[in-house]
Amino acid sequence: MAFWVYVLATASYVGFVAKKMKAWASIGRTLLCAGLALHTASLVVRTVATGHPPFLNLYEYMLAFTWGAAAVYLMLEFLTKSQAYGGFVVPLITAFCFLTYRLPSTAEHVMPALKGPWLIPHITSAILAYASFTVAFVLAILYLVKERAERNPASFWNSRLPALKTLDQTVYRTIAFGFLMQTTLVIMGAVWAQYAWGRYWGWDPKETWSLITWFIYAAYLHTRVTMGWRGRKSAIVAVAGFAAVLFTLFGVSLLLTGLHSYA
Repeated sequence: MAFWVYVLATASYVGFVAKKMKAWASIGRTLLCAGLALHTASLVVRTVATGHPPFLNLYEYMLAFTWGAAAVYLMLEFLTKSQAYGGFVVPLITAFCFLTYRLPSTAEHVMPALKGPWLIPHITSAILAYASFTVAFVLAILYLVKERAERNPASFWNSRLPALKTLDQTVYRTIAFGFLMQTTLVIMGAVWAQYAWGRYWGWDPKETWSLITWFIYAAYLHTRVTMGWRGRKSAIVAVAGFAAVLFTLFGVSLLLTGLHSYA
């Protein structure tokens, strides 16, 4: 049910981009809020039915990740007072929901190592980090599109995308929040690993790629603050960071084996 409401929200936001009718954006936001409410209900039902938070396999994690992406985008729209991004961010969230819908949903038993107080804060920080990086990726792509469109004043995108400076600042702030969550994820993961397996770090594939992702976004912030990178260069680093996010989410889970294979 949540997926189909997201589909309607996508259609409304895309209609807003195409026709520039503010009513379409308002309808899209209302539908997105309704979809998020249904999505929240699905998480609650899953938790009650399985007896554990929905974090223990790829289906459950994607169920929570897509919820986080919708929540982060709605918060972004609220803070920026702009609905210009919905026609681009919401379709990607909907696509991830469709992928989630197609994954095996069999419930997993809780591993003994996972029975501890660190599960919820560790995975919650991961959800918020990767959700933020997903939104930032879309905005970085929009920056590159807008930059190219400005060479042609009659371009379709010129009147539909915010100013380059606004896009650049929004990407930066979204990544800054995601980086804080990613840092929390890595630290809590190390502490939890010591608690569960007797070592802080073991170069497990999931650990390694989480750290690689952290380094890429650290490079984004470092080059921006100390080297003055703005605009196109920063947008390209943000896109590269999202490639690492995708591999951490899917490549590690589907192609590699390790202590996080259950994820």
